[in-house]
Amino acid sequence: MSEITPSSEEIRASAASVRQLAVEEKKAARRMHLGHHQYVLLAALLLYVVALLLPQAGSVRGFEVLLRMPAAAESGIKITEYIYSTLLFLGLGVFTTLTLITRRSVFGLIAWMFCTVGFPYSVLAIWLRQTRSSSGDGVDLSIGMWLSIVAVGLAFVVYCLVALRRDDRQKNLAESRASQTVLDEVGYAQRSAMVTSQKSAEDTNPLLEDDRRRRAAERHRRNTP
Repeated sequence: MSEITPSSEEIRASAASVRQLAVEEKKAARRMHLGHHQYVLLAALLLYVVALLLPQAGSVRGFEVLLRMPAAAESGIKITEYIYSTLLFLGLGVFTTLTLITRRSVFGLIAWMFCTVGFPYSVLAIWLRQTRSSSGDGVDLSIGMWLSIVAVGLAFVVYCLVALRRDDRQKNLAESRASQTVLDEVGYAQRSAMVTSQKSAEDTNPLLEDDRRRRAAERHRRNTP
């Protein structure tokens, strides 16, 4: 082995350090760092709960649509509104609540998925409610629907900001792991042999020989009378 090759103990210690950093980085990635965004998510969740208690279409309340109660069917609630209500219940009611309690990334990513679908889906639900054939039946959009749209819109924006962003601890761990180069003994030996071979080539290759002094001396002799 050349002198630039670390000992077996040093190689194993370096490899163990990199593995430990990778484990810590993986653990850190399991948690979603919300920071001050947690208050916006909490506000969105509270708005959603209030929206469930308020009329969504006509006198039909949000929870009646969610549970598909007879009052919702009698008021002509459409399938799009049922789907929208389910998306919000899963995205805000279930997984946003779990995200705020546990800070687990998996719950936050699932909540983001449902909110990403639910937010634009609200436009379809509104459009179908406004353009239905029985638009004069008095079952128009109510404040509960608008509050739910605000709630899912807030949650959607927050998740877009934090879902795929690494916090400072994850960044530091990733940089520390990337800064350590780990080779096994064979790798170090190969690298040492490559360096030695390159040095030998530089010493024997006439194209790489520094003959500037010799050429200067020859020019001096030719110019001397």
